[in-house]
Amino acid sequence: MAKERDISVDILKFAAALLIVNSHMGFLYVYGKWLATGGAIGDALFFFCSGYTLFLGRMRRFDNWYKRRIGRIYPAVFAWAIVTAFLFGRHAGMKDTILHGGGWFVTCIMVYYVIIYFIRKFFMNRLWTVFGVCALGCVVLYFLYFSTSEVIYSSSFRLFFFFLFMLLGSIIGRPVGERKFNLRLDLPMLVVSTVAFYGLQYAALRYVSHTWLQLLSIAVLMAVTYYAWRVCNSDVLRRAYQSKRLGFAIKFIGGLCLEMYIVQHALITDKMNFLFPLNILLMLVIVIAVAYLLRCCANVFSQVFAEGDMNWKEVFKLTTY
Repeated sequence: MAKERDISVDILKFAAALLIVNSHMGFLYVYGKWLATGGAIGDALFFFCSGYTLFLGRMRRFDNWYKRRIGRIYPAVFAWAIVTAFLFGRHAGMKDTILHGGGWFVTCIMVYYVIIYFIRKFFMNRLWTVFGVCALGCVVLYFLYFSTSEVIYSSSFRLFFFFLFMLLGSIIGRPVGERKFNLRLDLPMLVVSTVAFYGLQYAALRYVSHTWLQLLSIAVLMAVTYYAWRVCNSDVLRRAYQSKRLGFAIKFIGGLCLEMYIVQHALITDKMNFLFPLNILLMLVIVIAVAYLLRCCANVFSQVFAEGDMNWKEVFKLTTY
Protein backbone atom coordinates (compact mmCIF):
# COMPACT_ATOMS: atom_id res chain seq x y z
CA MET A 1 0.00 0.00 0.00
CA ALA A 2 1.16 3.54 -0.73
CA LYS A 3 2.24 5.62 2.22
CA GLU A 4 -0.09 8.36 3.37
CA ARG A 5 1.03 11.64 1.86
CA ASP A 6 2.61 14.02 4.34
CA ILE A 7 0.50 17.11 3.82
CA SER A 8 2.87 19.29 5.86
CA VAL A 9 5.33 19.12 2.96
CA ASP A 10 2.67 20.35 0.53
CA ILE A 11 1.79 23.27 2.81
CA LEU A 12 5.45 24.17 3.35
CA LYS A 13 6.15 24.15 -0.40
CA PHE A 14 3.06 26.32 -0.93
CA ALA A 15 4.42 28.84 1.59
CA ALA A 16 7.94 28.59 0.12
CA ALA A 17 6.73 29.32 -3.42
CA LEU A 18 4.85 32.46 -2.35
CA LEU A 19 7.65 33.74 -0.11
CA ILE A 20 10.35 33.27 -2.76
CA VAL A 21 8.35 35.09 -5.44
CA ASN A 22 7.38 37.87 -3.04
CA SER A 23 11.01 38.44 -2.07
CA HIS A 24 11.82 39.35 -5.69
CA MET A 25 9.01 41.88 -6.00
CA GLY A 26 10.78 44.76 -4.27
CA PHE A 27 10.33 47.25 -7.11
CA LEU A 28 6.62 46.39 -7.33
CA TYR A 29 5.96 47.76 -3.85
CA VAL A 30 5.40 51.48 -4.45
CA TYR A 31 5.03 51.81 -0.69
CA GLY A 32 6.36 49.49 1.99
CA LYS A 33 9.24 47.92 0.08
CA TRP A 34 10.23 46.13 3.29
CA LEU A 35 7.24 43.83 2.66
CA ALA A 36 9.13 42.24 -0.26
CA THR A 37 10.84 39.74 2.00
CA GLY A 38 10.72 36.08 2.99
CA GLY A 39 13.14 34.73 0.38
CA ALA A 40 15.57 33.21 2.87
CA ILE A 41 12.72 31.54 4.74
CA GLY A 42 11.22 30.28 1.47
CA ASP A 43 14.56 28.83 0.36
CA ALA A 44 15.03 27.16 3.75
CA LEU A 45 11.55 25.62 3.62
CA PHE A 46 12.10 24.24 0.12
CA PHE A 47 15.47 22.70 0.94
CA PHE A 48 13.96 21.25 4.12
CA CYS A 49 11.11 19.68 2.12
CA SER A 50 13.54 18.25 -0.42
CA GLY A 51 15.56 16.53 2.28
CA TYR A 52 12.43 15.42 4.11
CA THR A 53 11.00 13.58 1.11
CA LEU A 54 14.32 12.09 -0.06
CA PHE A 55 14.49 9.75 2.92
CA LEU A 56 10.89 8.59 2.55
CA GLY A 57 11.56 6.67 -0.68
CA ARG A 58 13.39 3.38 -1.00
CA MET A 59 17.10 3.23 -1.67
CA ARG A 60 18.10 2.63 -5.29
CA ARG A 61 21.36 2.27 -7.13
CA PHE A 62 22.84 5.76 -7.42
CA ASP A 63 22.55 6.15 -11.19
CA ASN A 64 18.86 5.17 -11.18
CA TRP A 65 18.15 7.27 -8.09
CA TYR A 66 19.84 10.37 -9.52
CA LYS A 67 18.16 9.82 -12.88
CA ARG A 68 14.79 10.31 -11.17
CA ARG A 69 15.99 13.61 -9.68
CA ILE A 70 17.18 14.79 -13.10
CA GLY A 71 13.91 13.68 -14.67
CA ARG A 72 11.94 15.82 -12.25
CA ILE A 73 13.98 19.02 -12.54
CA TYR A 74 15.73 19.32 -15.89
CA PRO A 75 12.78 18.95 -18.28
CA ALA A 76 11.52 22.25 -16.82
CA VAL A 77 14.98 23.83 -17.13
CA PHE A 78 15.37 22.77 -20.77
CA ALA A 79 11.80 23.71 -21.66
CA TRP A 80 12.29 27.19 -20.19
CA ALA A 81 15.55 27.63 -22.10
CA ILE A 82 13.68 26.86 -25.33
CA VAL A 83 10.74 29.14 -24.48
CA THR A 84 12.95 32.11 -23.50
CA ALA A 85 15.06 31.66 -26.64
CA PHE A 86 11.98 32.08 -28.84
CA LEU A 87 10.04 34.65 -26.79
CA PHE A 88 12.76 36.74 -25.14
CA GLY A 89 15.71 36.21 -27.46
CA ARG A 90 17.82 34.70 -24.70
CA HIS A 91 20.33 32.25 -26.14
CA ALA A 92 22.34 30.27 -23.61
CA GLY A 93 24.80 27.51 -24.46
CA MET A 94 24.25 23.93 -23.32
CA LYS A 95 26.89 24.24 -20.60
CA ASP A 96 25.30 27.39 -19.20
CA THR A 97 21.81 25.86 -19.37
CA ILE A 98 22.88 22.74 -17.48
CA LEU A 99 24.92 24.54 -14.83
CA HIS A 100 22.94 27.77 -14.43
CA GLY A 101 19.70 27.38 -16.39
CA GLY A 102 17.56 27.07 -13.28
CA GLY A 103 19.49 29.63 -11.25
CA TRP A 104 21.71 29.02 -8.21
CA PHE A 105 18.83 27.21 -6.54
CA VAL A 106 18.67 24.36 -9.07
CA THR A 107 22.45 24.01 -9.39
CA CYS A 108 22.71 23.86 -5.62
CA ILE A 109 20.03 21.25 -5.12
CA MET A 110 21.46 18.92 -7.78
CA VAL A 111 24.81 18.94 -5.95
CA TYR A 112 23.07 18.45 -2.60
CA TYR A 113 21.29 15.37 -3.95
CA VAL A 114 24.62 13.64 -4.60
CA ILE A 115 25.92 14.38 -1.10
CA ILE A 116 22.66 13.34 0.56
CA TYR A 117 22.60 10.02 -1.28
CA PHE A 118 25.99 8.96 0.08
CA ILE A 119 25.20 10.27 3.55
CA ARG A 120 22.09 8.11 3.53
CA LYS A 121 24.06 5.11 2.24
CA PHE A 122 26.97 5.26 4.68
CA PHE A 123 25.92 7.42 7.65
CA MET A 124 22.21 6.71 8.10
CA ASN A 125 22.64 6.07 11.83
CA ARG A 126 24.93 9.06 12.40
CA LEU A 127 22.94 11.86 10.82
CA TRP A 128 23.23 14.26 13.76
CA THR A 129 26.99 13.72 13.82
CA VAL A 130 27.13 14.50 10.09
CA PHE A 131 24.98 17.57 10.72
CA GLY A 132 27.40 18.78 13.40
CA VAL A 133 30.43 18.25 11.17
CA CYS A 134 28.77 20.09 8.27
CA ALA A 135 27.75 22.98 10.54
CA LEU A 136 31.29 23.31 11.87
CA GLY A 137 32.62 23.17 8.32
CA CYS A 138 30.31 26.02 7.30
CA VAL A 139 31.55 28.20 10.16
CA VAL A 140 35.20 27.55 9.23
CA LEU A 141 34.54 28.25 5.55
CA TYR A 142 32.74 31.47 6.41
CA PHE A 143 35.67 32.98 8.29
CA LEU A 144 38.36 31.65 5.93
CA TYR A 145 36.96 32.33 2.48
CA PHE A 146 34.00 34.70 2.56
CA SER A 147 33.56 38.40 3.20
CA THR A 148 32.05 38.87 6.63
CA SER A 149 30.61 42.23 5.51
CA GLU A 150 28.23 40.63 2.98
CA VAL A 151 24.64 39.61 3.72
CA ILE A 152 25.03 35.83 3.78
CA TYR A 153 21.57 35.15 2.29
CA SER A 154 22.51 36.85 -0.97
CA SER A 155 26.18 35.81 -1.07
CA SER A 156 27.88 32.68 -2.42
CA PHE A 157 28.12 31.39 1.17
CA ARG A 158 24.47 30.33 0.90
CA LEU A 159 25.57 27.56 -1.47
CA PHE A 160 27.09 25.87 1.57
CA PHE A 161 24.93 26.56 4.60
CA PHE A 162 21.58 25.82 2.93
CA PHE A 163 22.72 22.20 2.75
CA LEU A 164 22.16 22.12 6.51
CA PHE A 165 18.45 22.68 5.90
CA MET A 166 18.21 19.77 3.49
CA LEU A 167 20.06 17.63 6.00
CA LEU A 168 17.73 18.81 8.77
CA GLY A 169 14.76 17.78 6.64
CA SER A 170 16.35 14.37 6.07
CA ILE A 171 16.79 13.87 9.81
CA ILE A 172 13.26 14.92 10.72
CA GLY A 173 11.76 13.02 7.78
CA ARG A 174 12.99 9.67 9.07
CA PRO A 175 10.14 7.45 10.37
CA VAL A 176 10.30 7.53 14.18
CA GLY A 177 6.81 6.46 15.14
CA GLU A 178 3.91 8.66 16.16
CA ARG A 179 4.67 12.34 16.66
CA LYS A 180 2.68 14.75 18.80
CA PHE A 181 2.09 18.38 17.84
CA ASN A 182 0.77 21.21 19.99
CA LEU A 183 -0.35 24.30 18.05
CA ARG A 184 -0.61 26.35 21.25
CA LEU A 185 3.12 25.86 21.75
CA ASP A 186 4.34 25.53 18.16
CA LEU A 187 2.66 28.65 16.77
CA PRO A 188 4.10 31.06 19.41
CA MET A 189 7.52 29.47 18.90
CA LEU A 190 7.21 30.02 15.15
CA VAL A 191 6.29 33.67 15.68
CA VAL A 192 9.08 34.26 18.21
CA SER A 193 11.74 32.59 16.05
CA THR A 194 10.60 34.54 12.96
CA VAL A 195 10.76 37.84 14.81
CA ALA A 196 14.18 36.87 16.20
CA PHE A 197 15.41 35.99 12.70
CA TYR A 198 14.49 39.39 11.27
CA GLY A 199 15.79 41.09 14.38
CA LEU A 200 19.17 39.45 13.92
CA GLN A 201 19.19 40.44 10.24
CA TYR A 202 18.53 44.05 11.15
CA ALA A 203 21.21 43.99 13.85
CA ALA A 204 23.72 42.37 11.47
CA LEU A 205 23.17 45.12 8.89
CA ARG A 206 23.55 47.83 11.51
CA TYR A 207 26.57 46.32 13.25
CA VAL A 208 28.50 44.80 10.34
CA SER A 209 31.56 44.04 12.47
CA HIS A 210 29.53 41.61 14.62
CA THR A 211 29.75 38.74 12.13
CA TRP A 212 28.51 36.18 14.63
CA LEU A 213 25.04 37.75 14.35
CA GLN A 214 24.68 36.45 10.80
CA LEU A 215 25.84 32.97 11.76
CA LEU A 216 23.44 32.99 14.69
CA SER A 217 20.62 33.91 12.31
CA ILE A 218 21.15 30.62 10.46
CA ALA A 219 20.47 28.69 13.66
CA VAL A 220 17.36 30.81 14.29
CA LEU A 221 16.22 30.20 10.69
CA MET A 222 16.43 26.49 11.43
CA ALA A 223 14.08 27.06 14.34
CA VAL A 224 11.70 28.94 12.01
CA THR A 225 11.80 26.02 9.58
CA TYR A 226 11.30 23.39 12.27
CA TYR A 227 8.35 25.11 13.93
CA ALA A 228 6.81 25.93 10.55
CA TRP A 229 6.84 22.19 9.85
CA ARG A 230 5.24 21.48 13.21
CA VAL A 231 2.54 24.12 12.67
CA CYS A 232 1.79 22.63 9.24
CA ASN A 233 1.04 19.34 10.99
CA SER A 234 -1.59 20.94 13.21
CA ASP A 235 -5.25 19.88 13.01
CA VAL A 236 -6.21 23.41 11.96
CA LEU A 237 -4.09 23.35 8.82
CA ARG A 238 -5.02 19.74 8.13
CA ARG A 239 -8.68 20.76 8.00
CA ALA A 240 -7.79 23.70 5.73
CA TYR A 241 -5.87 21.36 3.47
CA GLN A 242 -8.82 18.98 3.26
CA SER A 243 -11.21 21.73 2.18
CA LYS A 244 -11.91 21.51 -1.55
CA ARG A 245 -10.87 24.98 -2.78
CA LEU A 246 -8.11 25.86 -0.35
CA GLY A 247 -6.70 22.35 -0.49
CA PHE A 248 -6.53 22.50 -4.28
CA ALA A 249 -4.77 25.90 -4.17
CA ILE A 250 -2.16 24.53 -1.74
CA LYS A 251 -1.53 21.45 -3.90
CA PHE A 252 -1.46 23.41 -7.15
CA ILE A 253 0.85 26.24 -6.07
CA GLY A 254 3.03 24.01 -3.88
CA GLY A 255 3.46 21.61 -6.78
CA LEU A 256 4.68 24.48 -8.98
CA CYS A 257 7.33 25.69 -6.52
CA LEU A 258 10.23 24.77 -8.82
CA GLU A 259 8.62 26.20 -11.96
CA MET A 260 7.67 29.44 -10.19
CA TYR A 261 11.27 29.88 -9.13
CA ILE A 262 12.51 29.33 -12.69
CA VAL A 263 10.12 31.73 -14.46
CA GLN A 264 9.81 34.60 -11.97
CA HIS A 265 12.96 36.54 -12.91
CA ALA A 266 11.96 36.87 -16.57
CA LEU A 267 8.38 37.92 -15.75
CA ILE A 268 8.41 40.29 -12.80
CA THR A 269 8.02 43.86 -14.04
CA ASP A 270 7.11 47.27 -12.64
CA LYS A 271 4.97 48.22 -15.65
CA MET A 272 1.78 47.66 -13.64
CA ASN A 273 2.90 49.73 -10.63
CA PHE A 274 0.21 52.33 -11.36
CA LEU A 275 -2.25 49.68 -10.13
CA PHE A 276 -0.55 49.31 -6.75
CA PRO A 277 -1.31 47.30 -4.65
CA LEU A 278 -3.30 45.25 -7.19
CA ASN A 279 -0.12 44.87 -9.28
CA ILE A 280 1.30 42.51 -6.62
CA LEU A 281 -1.62 40.11 -6.96
CA LEU A 282 -1.68 40.35 -10.77
CA MET A 283 2.03 39.63 -10.99
CA LEU A 284 1.66 36.62 -8.72
CA VAL A 285 -1.18 35.26 -10.87
CA ILE A 286 0.96 35.71 -14.01
CA VAL A 287 3.91 33.89 -12.43
CA ILE A 288 1.66 30.99 -11.35
CA ALA A 289 0.00 30.77 -14.78
CA VAL A 290 3.32 30.77 -16.66
CA ALA A 291 4.77 28.27 -14.17
CA TYR A 292 1.86 25.93 -14.94
CA LEU A 293 2.42 26.34 -18.68
CA LEU A 294 6.10 25.56 -18.12
CA ARG A 295 5.10 22.41 -16.24
CA CYS A 296 2.99 21.38 -19.25
CA CYS A 297 5.88 22.08 -21.65
CA ALA A 298 8.22 20.08 -19.41
CA ASN A 299 5.76 17.17 -19.42
CA VAL A 300 5.65 17.27 -23.23
CA PHE A 301 9.45 17.42 -23.34
CA SER A 302 9.71 14.39 -21.02
CA GLN A 303 7.18 12.32 -22.95
CA VAL A 304 8.65 13.09 -26.36
CA PHE A 305 11.97 11.54 -25.33
CA ALA A 306 10.43 8.61 -23.44
CA GLU A 307 9.10 5.32 -24.72
CA GLY A 308 5.37 4.87 -25.12
CA ASP A 309 2.52 6.98 -26.44
CA MET A 310 1.81 10.57 -25.51
CA ASN A 311 -0.47 10.88 -22.49
CA TRP A 312 -2.08 14.31 -22.85
CA LYS A 313 -4.04 13.90 -19.65
CA GLU A 314 -0.76 13.74 -17.74
CA VAL A 315 0.62 16.73 -19.69
CA PHE A 316 -2.14 19.05 -18.49
CA LYS A 317 -2.64 17.54 -15.06
CA LEU A 318 -3.19 20.39 -12.61
CA THR A 319 -1.43 18.78 -9.68
CA THR A 320 1.43 16.30 -9.47
CA TYR A 321 -0.55 13.69 -7.51
